Amino acid sequence: MVVDPAHGGSDAGARGAAGVLESDVVLNFARVLRLALEAQGVRVLLTREGNQDPSFDDRSMLINGLRGAIFISLHVASTGPVGTVRAYWYGGVTGDLPEAPATTGARAAAGRPAAATRAGLILWNRAQESHREASRRLADLTQIQLAQKFRGSPEVPEPAPVRQLRTIAGPAIAVEVSSVAVSDPGQLQQMARPLADSITRAVTDFAAAGVAPSRTN
Repeated sequence: MVVDPAHGGSDAGARGAAGVLESDVVLNFARVLRLALEAQGVRVLLTREGNQDPSFDDRSMLINGLRGAIFISLHVASTGPVGTVRAYWYGGVTGDLPEAPATTGARAAAGRPAAATRAGLILWNRAQESHREASRRLADLTQIQLAQKFRGSPEVPEPAPVRQLRTIAGPAIAVEVSSVAVSDPGQLQQMARPLADSITRAVTDFAAAGVAPSRTN
């Protein structure tokens, strides 16, 4: 399983008046989530361990060569009711956005016009296409758990054209916490454990339904 703390490096993401930086908050969330998942025997990779800023493709490549893995990208909103959480699955039109010229050129120069996965070669911008239904199921299960833990959160997830999810060749969702607009940063820190518990329960339920993430030996 791959957990993606969004942003990093010079890209701090959303910023709050109380000095809250999205990149810092989601890294803490990711570390707590990894511990919760590993306690259930799930092998977890983070797309960044510190204040790095991997590219979209670098993050995607961590999962696209794995079998039976899932991807969860963590975010903090700049607005929204504080203390609520939303799950998203990729709802854009697959292939609707062209690759950035530099990325396309680099891949062409390397002879890699497509993403290499264990299932074979697929067009990079169509990686999520055959996994949308599984992603939607994972988002459904995650939102059910989030709604129980975080009052005011929606009952169902939403489709959204989240850029990072588009190039993932496997079940993939984004989870967004509201918001950086807190008066006390401790409010977000207190959400880390229930957020981890909610996602871990959803991953367990998803695995029980027949799509298991990679586990430790």
